[in-house]
Amino acid sequence: STLYENTIDLSLEIPLTGDTINSSFETSLTEDTSLETEDTINSSLTEDTINSSLETLLTEDTINSSLETLLTEDTINSSLETSLTEDTINSSLETSPTEDTINSSFETSLTNDTINSSVEIPLTEDEKINIKYCQEKICKFLFPYQQPEQETRANIHTRAYIQLARTLNRTLVLPNVGSSKVKACSLYPFDFYYNVDALQKQYPDIRFITQPKFFEWTKERKVRPIAQHSWMFKDLGNQKIIKVEGVEFGHQTKKSLCIGQFNLNITNYKVIHAGIEKKLNKEVMLKFVTDTLKTPPMTGEYEVIMILNKLPRETFPSIDKVIPYSPYIIKESEKIINKLKPYIAIHWRMESGQPSLIPKCAKNLIKTVKKIQNLYGIKNVYLAGDFPLNNVRTQSETFRKITKFHKEAFKILGLYNSSDHMKFVNSSDHIKFNTWISMDGLSQIRKDPMYNREIKKPGIQGILDKLICINANFFLRGRKGCARVSSSFTSTIIGERKMLKD
Repeated sequence: STLYENTIDLSLEIPLTGDTINSSFETSLTEDTSLETEDTINSSLTEDTINSSLETLLTEDTINSSLETLLTEDTINSSLETSLTEDTINSSLETSPTEDTINSSFETSLTNDTINSSVEIPLTEDEKINIKYCQEKICKFLFPYQQPEQETRANIHTRAYIQLARTLNRTLVLPNVGSSKVKACSLYPFDFYYNVDALQKQYPDIRFITQPKFFEWTKERKVRPIAQHSWMFKDLGNQKIIKVEGVEFGHQTKKSLCIGQFNLNITNYKVIHAGIEKKLNKEVMLKFVTDTLKTPPMTGEYEVIMILNKLPRETFPSIDKVIPYSPYIIKESEKIINKLKPYIAIHWRMESGQPSLIPKCAKNLIKTVKKIQNLYGIKNVYLAGDFPLNNVRTQSETFRKITKFHKEAFKILGLYNSSDHMKFVNSSDHIKFNTWISMDGLSQIRKDPMYNREIKKPGIQGILDKLICINANFFLRGRKGCARVSSSFTSTIIGERKMLKD
């Protein structure tokens, strides 16, 4: 019986107003008033004068002074006989120029120049720097600087932390990447693996900043940003999610975690215990962590919240959409896909297979591939897996022991180790199993010494393999005994192929 299955078998393509004052003067200064001659009154109490007085002299002292000058006792008494009673005038005087009314007049009669002058408070140097990097006078960052496991799961973790950034209303710092890891210690910026512009389009309500830009912000600041550090880990001794105060990290610990490079003043350390992982409610965990990290200290909110994630499985509700990969990797995958089409893709994760069975698995794989070739007339085959094609180390950090059985299996497939990489043995008895090396994938970075470390370890080539497998006409994976059955890498391929089908 065959130890491989044809997983997917479908081809996929990819208030005092001017009128109020005028009315008051008209009723209290009648023709019989002997305060001044008619010409004097006309010249001193014109509408323009009153309006001008209103716009520029509406202070309590000015109005009282104006009332004392224009409404003398004799004038008021004379006016009382012809128009108003004393009570009326007193009432008018008491209810018109009150403090609230005058204040209100101030608010409505301030000119634009006055308003602008009061708003234009000079920005501090740090506020200018903040606006440069986060478009706000006060920056608030969330920096999950280390995600566990390799790229496929790290991709999932990063998407989960986008949820936390949203609930905390913080800008998400995108860690560096490299060697299939997403963490501050990695050598290359986030956009080496991923397309940051496409990520921003996926989440338009979230702000992102890459680690190099965040680093520049911390260095430019005149006053070191205040930060909080939270360490999240699985604790089998606790049934519930709990938070405890942590211990301050020393210099060596900060150095080993690569966070000492940032000019931050970490004043608070917390440890969050996730309890038993299998019983973890992700919605409850998201609310608990959000509430915990939202609680500000006495001096205000922290500018930076740093998180060391030691939980192997995602802690918060994750998002199904995979973070888009960089244009360079996409272009490299399309180049190989176009050369191979139509083709069969295989992902063989050997590490959990039973070593003694591996050679037999290789023979059965050949039989399965030949059967598909004969039925559908497909010639080309692409092989992805964790065996060290570049003769340096395996493509999985957990696959450490290469036995003679593993080597024998690759000889059966027509591949053998040379001094630099795997090569195909040109024999009519074998199927040609193409790999990312034989297809000259990632040739640009393979020739650049800057990326030597990346090429010698699992990393960018794993992403390339994933994209090629997703777009294959047929996809095969190993069964129990031959391969690791439960693999996030394989599950992602199958999930993406289903989405392409739909």
